[in-house]
Formats: sequence, structure tokens, C-alpha cells
Amino acid sequence: MSIQAIAPVGADIAPSTAISIPAPASNFLDAVSTQLQSVDAGLRAAETQLASLAAGQDVSVHDVMIVMEEARTNMMLLVEVRNRVVEAYQELTRMQL
Repeated sequence: MSIQAIAPVGADIAPSTAISIPAPASNFLDAVSTQLQSVDAGLRAAETQLASLAAGQDVSVHDVMIVMEEARTNMMLLVEVRNRVVEAYQELTRMQL
């Protein structure tokens, strides 16, 4: 009876499906700008897919729904980050020096 060693977490994930972590931005403004552009591109892609579906082109409803849900999720994340930044700013302004 042989005992197998415990494999490290993620060892069975194929390299093509692994999540890639982008390099850190040089400052906060660059990071926010990059994410805003990413969200905007996602919203534009969803709008284009939806317009194609409405025009009767050969577009899968499933693909349109996936793109729209990704755009919605990214937008919700962006709004939540904005809320947290505003909340942090308000907390800083309430501090007494």
C-alpha cells in the first residue's frame, strides 16, 4: 500500500486556463484609467453584440448574454470600487488633526 503525497493547490490547472495577473501599474491613476478603459471596451462590445442580435444577424443569444453579463459584472465592480474610494475619502475628511 503506497501513500501519495498531497499535490500543491493549482497543480492540476492547465497553463492555458490559469489566471494571469497583470503587472502592477506605476500609480493609482494609471490603474484606474486602465480599468475604466477595460470596462468601457466591455460595454461597447456588449452594445455591439446586442445591436447585431437586434438587426437579425447570425449571433448566438448565448454569446450575447455572456458578453452582457460580463459587462454588467465589470460595471458593478467599478461602481463598488468608486463607492469604497468615496467612503475612504469621506473618512479622511472626518479625521481631526
